Amino acid sequence: MMNLKSIPCNHQLQQLQLADIPFNTIEIAAIPEPFFKYEGAQWFDHKAFRDILLEKLTLHLHSNVLKLLVFTPKENQTYTAFAYLAKQEIVAMQLPNSGNFKAWMDNILEKQEDAFSDSFFKSEPDPNERYLVEFGKGSFSVKSGIGVLYDDKPNETGAYLHKKAPADYNKAALTNEKDQFIQNYVRTNDEVVNDEALQQLFHEFIQSKNLIPNPPENNEKVYSEFETLAKYQFPEVLKILLNFHNGIENTGFFSAQKILAEWKIWKGIYDDPNWKLEDLTGNNQADGLKTICVYTNPYWVPFYSTGGGNFYAIDYAPGIQGKSGQIIAFGADTSQISLIAGSMEDFLQQLISGNINL
Repeated sequence: MMNLKSIPCNHQLQQLQLADIPFNTIEIAAIPEPFFKYEGAQWFDHKAFRDILLEKLTLHLHSNVLKLLVFTPKENQTYTAFAYLAKQEIVAMQLPNSGNFKAWMDNILEKQEDAFSDSFFKSEPDPNERYLVEFGKGSFSVKSGIGVLYDDKPNETGAYLHKKAPADYNKAALTNEKDQFIQNYVRTNDEVVNDEALQQLFHEFIQSKNLIPNPPENNEKVYSEFETLAKYQFPEVLKILLNFHNGIENTGFFSAQKILAEWKIWKGIYDDPNWKLEDLTGNNQADGLKTICVYTNPYWVPFYSTGGGNFYAIDYAPGIQGKSGQIIAFGADTSQISLIAGSMEDFLQQLISGNINL
């Protein structure tokens, strides 16, 4: 693949002039000949062309193209285009005014020019008029009078491109804000696990409470799916315990599948762009400096239900005086993120002693 030049779509973009923007000359391969949506149609299937174009560019640029601006050329010059990538970068391009791409674009513009003659004022189209064709997922539009961007206001190009950024970029900015917040606390590799002590305590717990665990299962697929989504290892302490059970009746202990399913639900809340960082942190309290004040995050792994949508979880994003792998309480009705136990061993000991109810 050619070495593409791109520019970040951030606040600095607004300062760039047209001369500051690096352009790439790109050939879009395998664009099909124009075709109709159905037999007898007057115009080619422009929405199908949009989907094909975005797909081809996504493959060529090795990044999902969320939006594409194409400016029609003067005379026989190349098309000028700007592709907004999912990674919040813009690739500026010169696209050839030839082949099937030109045939599709000519048909789009022919329809636009026919609108002049069909309008109430019967105005004639300007042969030198320049158009902007916008392609996006689920959207397609043509606007006239866009040549002013280059002809009269080249110094405002960056500000214009920043203004035209897809709405998805706001989602990305919100996600980035949450990521920056949580990464200050994440400690997924600091947990110390005593395998023998953990097994001994678990069996003591089962015997002392006369419990019958559900038979263990092979959970490798569950662990693999979790690790693919979470980008960190499935908790080792849970793997050890799940060697001896797959859920325990009359307790809140989850099976491996239930752990994954519940973790996905809470991760979905955290990732939802409708939940801003201020929403996640605004109504919760930390337990001193042991925990952090956030409603949920992907580094809490719920493994035990306390009822009513509330849980005990392994905490891999502790407060500055907390410990990786500590056990916390969180959930729908929990305003304070309480520290329950310093470790899984401590948690089991409290269950045995009755300090924590089943």
